[in-house]
Amino acid sequence: MNKIQNDKNDLTRDIREMKNGSIEQMCLITFYSLGSYFKSLFTFGSSNKVTRDSLNIIKEMFSILRTERSLLNFILKNIDSFDVNAAQDVVRMLDDVNDDTVRYYYNLIDDIEDAAEFEQEYRGYRPRNGYPTLIEDNTYSGKVIALSENLEDLKSFLGFEDDFWEFIKDKTKKVDTSVDIMDKMVYAIPICNHEGLIVSLQLMLPKVYNLESALIAIRVYKKAYEIYKLIGKKLENEIISDANQLQDVYKKEYLPRKAKDILGLKYVK
Repeated sequence: MNKIQNDKNDLTRDIREMKNGSIEQMCLITFYSLGSYFKSLFTFGSSNKVTRDSLNIIKEMFSILRTERSLLNFILKNIDSFDVNAAQDVVRMLDDVNDDTVRYYYNLIDDIEDAAEFEQEYRGYRPRNGYPTLIEDNTYSGKVIALSENLEDLKSFLGFEDDFWEFIKDKTKKVDTSVDIMDKMVYAIPICNHEGLIVSLQLMLPKVYNLESALIAIRVYKKAYEIYKLIGKKLENEIISDANQLQDVYKKEYLPRKAKDILGLKYVK
């Protein structure tokens, strides 16, 4: 059995262990949240916001774990087509987020119990800037969906005219290595004639297999498009291309909306 298959098997096992562990976490959170609920109920009453928040913790944790399960199932279903190293990184991210989320909610439960014990309601208030969980931050689902992205998907996202894509078709090379190395190897450069007029261009694009590589490809495509629009003109200054806005839209809006469409996940504005 080769290394890639071994890595896939290990990843499959890790995902299944995470899913089983999530069930145990849900049971424990429910148990402790109900305990804090009754303590707060006896101290502050049923209509108090601290009391109600004990039940909110259960609802939120259930929604979070359901979202996590959807993301893990998506990776599991497509494990043979995803880059296994990139998938491992994303699963580790989800595992770390899960650990941080559980700690966050246990701290909230402890605060509610302290509020009830000392009869000081303010102790049970949530911090204004709480922890960004899976249902409150689109970043996580975007990174998962990005595992399935490729250059064709980026073409659809960028929406440049067909003539541009046709023009660069035979002027493009691709590099497949780690993100850090690809970031240094990719380029979009103009080609000029003897009169200094831009007549063509050359591209080196990364293989797209995760969010980071997709963002690199967007940057290169954006510069290539800027060069394309200058064909027939004289190259007098360095071509400056800023892809930050496109990258932000892709990361913060496009991928999360794709996750919503594909997996039915909540999109947070």
